[in-house]
Amino acid sequence: MISFERSEPMIRFRVFGQVRMCDNSGQSVEVCGVHRRTLLALLLLSPGKVVSREQLVEQLWRGAPPQGETNALQAHIARLRRELERCFGSEKGESRLSTSTFGYSLHVEQGELDLEVFDTLRLTARQVADADPPAATDMLQQAVELWSGPAFAEVRERSDRLYAAAVQAEEHYVLALEEFVELNLERGHYDWVIGRLKALTAQYPYRERLFEQLIIALGKTGRRAEAAEVFRRVRSEMVNEFGLEPSSDLNRAFQHALEDE
Repeated sequence: MISFERSEPMIRFRVFGQVRMCDNSGQSVEVCGVHRRTLLALLLLSPGKVVSREQLVEQLWRGAPPQGETNALQAHIARLRRELERCFGSEKGESRLSTSTFGYSLHVEQGELDLEVFDTLRLTARQVADADPPAATDMLQQAVELWSGPAFAEVRERSDRLYAAAVQAEEHYVLALEEFVELNLERGHYDWVIGRLKALTAQYPYRERLFEQLIIALGKTGRRAEAAEVFRRVRSEMVNEFGLEPSSDLNRAFQHALEDE
C-alpha cells in the first residue's frame, strides 16, 4: 500500500471563494478594496513569475485605464505591499512582492496557495487510484474540502484571465467530485454516495456522470423504482431542453440498476 499521511498544508493565499490571505495562525485576513483583491488574484495566477505592468493595467481596468495608469498601478502595488506586511509582518511581507524592470511578482512557497494544493492532490490521487484506492480517496477528500466557493468569486468578472481561470477551476472541482464519488462507489459506500449525489445533481444538473453514479448507487441498494424515476426525469429534461437522448453510459447505468440484485 502506498504510504500517505494526511496533513493540513499551511495555506497562506486563498482564491476559492473570496480572494484573501492567511496569517501565521491560519486566520483569514481580508484584502481591502476590490482593485487590490483583483491585483492579488492576477499575481496569484502566476506565482513567482513576473507579470508585466501592461498586462496588469489591461486586466485591472479592462482596457480602459485611468489617466496616469502607471502611477495608479504603483499606488495599488504600494497598498497591496502594506496589506502583505500587515498579514506576514514587515520584513516577510515586504519580501513577498518584488518589483522588476518589466513588472511585479509575488513569492509563494509550494503548498501556500489553495488552488495549487487542490491541483496537486487531485492529480496525485488520479495517479495512485488503481494501486491504493483508500489513499486516493483521502487525497480527493482533502482536495474538495479546500473548495469554499467559486474561484476568484468577487473579482472573476473584472478580468478575462481571472474569469477563464475560475471556469477551469470549477471544471476541475467537479471532476474531482466525480472521481471522489466513483472511488466511494467502488468501496461500497452506497448510502453516503446517494446522499451526496442528490445534492450534487441539483447543483450541477447537466453533469451526466453524476446522474449515472446516482442511478448506479440506487440500483446497488435495491431502490430500482427511484433509479427509474431519476432516469426518466433526466431523459425528459435532455429531450425537452436540448433535443438529445441520454448517452450510452447513462443508458447502461440505468440497465445495470434494473438488473442489480
